[in-house]
Formats: sequence, C-alpha cells, structure tokens
Amino acid sequence: MNKFKQCAYTLLLLATCFVASPFMVHEIWKSSALAEKPVASAPPEVKKNDGTQDVTDENGQPVTQPEGAAPAGTTAAGGQAPAAETATTPAQPDIFVESDLAYFDDALFIGDSRTVGLMEYGDFKSSDFFCTEGLATDKINQTEVNGKKFDEVIDAKQYGKVYIMLGINEVGNDHEYVLTSYRAIVEKLKVHQPDAVIYVQANLHVTSYAETKVITNAAIDDLNRGIASLADNKRVFYLDINELYDDEYGYFNQSYTHDGVHPEGMYYTQWCQWLCTKTVPKYIETTEAAE
Repeated sequence: MNKFKQCAYTLLLLATCFVASPFMVHEIWKSSALAEKPVASAPPEVKKNDGTQDVTDENGQPVTQPEGAAPAGTTAAGGQAPAAETATTPAQPDIFVESDLAYFDDALFIGDSRTVGLMEYGDFKSSDFFCTEGLATDKINQTEVNGKKFDEVIDAKQYGKVYIMLGINEVGNDHEYVLTSYRAIVEKLKVHQPDAVIYVQANLHVTSYAETKVITNAAIDDLNRGIASLADNKRVFYLDINELYDDEYGYFNQSYTHDGVHPEGMYYTQWCQWLCTKTVPKYIETTEAAE
C-alpha cells in the first residue's frame, strides 16, 4: 500500500511539473530578456573644456597675471563675484545712426588678433590699424606694430574716430587692474586725438567648448561691463558686437568660428556692416569737438 501511494504521489508530481513547466520556462525567458535589454544612453553633451588648463590668452598661450591680481570672477578682497551679475551686459544707448564705408576713412582701429582679422578680411581698407596677436592693455606702450610704437601712431596724424577692442588676453587677470590700463589708453587718446570720437568695444564671447576655468563668458561679461563704464555717450561710446555673433544661449555661435574664439574670415564683412549701423551722428561729434 505504501508503495502504491508513493507511486501515486510521484505520478501526481510529474503531472504537475508537466502542466506548470511552460509557464516556468516563459517566466525565466522574460527575466533573461529584461536583463539583457540595453538601456538607452543619454543624449550627447556639448563638449566643454574640463577647466583644468592654466590661464591662457586668445591663442592658447600662457598669460602672466600682474603681481597681487585676483582671479577673474572674484573681488579684490577675495570674495566670489555675484553670479547673478554675470548674465547681462549694459544696454547700448539708442543714439546711433547708419553710415557708409566712407565714415571709416579717418578711423584708427586698436586691438588684438580679432582686430587683425578685421584688418585682413574686413571692408575698411582706408582705415589705419594698430593691432597684433596677444595685444594687452598694460603692454600697449611697449608693443611695436610694423616698427612703430603706440605713441608714434597716435601722434603721426589726426583721426576722426578711434575704435578699441582689448581685454580678451587679460580676462583672467584682476579686472580692476585691466580697467585701469584701459582707462589710461582712453585718456591718452583724448589728449593726442582731441577731435576723435572714441569707441570702446566689448570683447567677443567664446563658444561653449572654448570656455576654460578662467576664460568664461561670465568673466568676459564682467570685464565688458567695466569697459562700458568708460563711455560717457558724448565722446566715448560703447559698442557690443555680441548681439551679432551670439547664439540663443549667449555663446559665440559655433557656425561662425573654427576655433571658438575668432570669427571665420567670411564673417568679418558682417562685423563691418554692423559697425556701419552704430556710428555717432555728426551733430554729437561737432558739439563735443566745440567743447
């Protein structure tokens, strides 16, 4: 009798396994498939610099900070500059009119490699240029361009307009130090070029991938605000060309540059056209000259 019950239990167990096995196999297969299913990857991020580089200029060369200078984005006392103030730059005054290229026949352009590009690829063929790669505000008096120093150039002839774009090579330095040197240039021009209207230009932004730990658009905006403060809208005027070259996120539009810092040659014509729309009315020049 016991053997009979044992056989019956065995047959019942086999029958149960036979009935349940398809469901068990199906569940095992589902678990295996889920485990092997690949997880969708996150969308690729725009390549950014990891921020570990040393302080460099527009051409990637090391920049020596002045002794005692505070890093960009900090105050002279060592505190962090308010982040909320780095997003915008001052609005330009609504006093400009449009002129043709002849307006720039008596103009002098002062600047670094971006101004070199304007000289080489732009439309201002009758203008004079004092520009070279790496030019900095605190080195301008010691720098020679085509065998001439800055004082020689501004004493050689009288200009009707002077355009300045400097600062990108010093954006990693203490901005008060940079602005002191910049202000000295403007004051010197007022003395040596008494009839000239002076345009101080904002530094161009860089692309997202060209930012470093020090050279950021926030730091550039901070320096540009200081440059804008030099304008009195009588004889000295501030121009911010970033409105032409920026993308919707406030970075230098990647379509306009090959290195994230300088415009492609073909886009300097647009720069010139933009400057034609930002000229000072003649009556302002005449009034200021008379004063």
